[in-house]
Amino acid sequence: MATAQRFHIDQNGHSVTVQVAGVHGAVELLVDGKVVAYRRALGRETAVLDAELPDDPPRPFRILLAPVAHGGEPPLCLLESDRTRYLLPLTPQPDRRDHALGAADAVRILRRRIRRMRRVAMRQL
Repeated sequence: MATAQRFHIDQNGHSVTVQVAGVHGAVELLVDGKVVAYRRALGRETAVLDAELPDDPPRPFRILLAPVAHGGEPPLCLLESDRTRYLLPLTPQPDRRDHALGAADAVRILRRRIRRMRRVAMRQL
């Protein structure tokens, strides 16, 4: 099962993020949290997304997203600006299980804390 991948870099005081939804999924380019370019499918060819950094005057840049020959690895993501290329690092996705506990997990944690509190109280007597 393919997972979503996120690449991120801070460029000239702006946040540039590329999100890929699966191996053959959609590609979004975000600048400062706003979607500025979109492409439907990555496929086997290199995806090219053009955009501008909102400076005065605007600074054009290009994102090159090239799939790797090995199917299980994430694609290479490059930012091309002013004839210079920067490699965008793959950023880890937050694990939602860390933030949201199920009801059974919450009850188990509370029971464990109550047992610990009772043990501490019994030692103090």
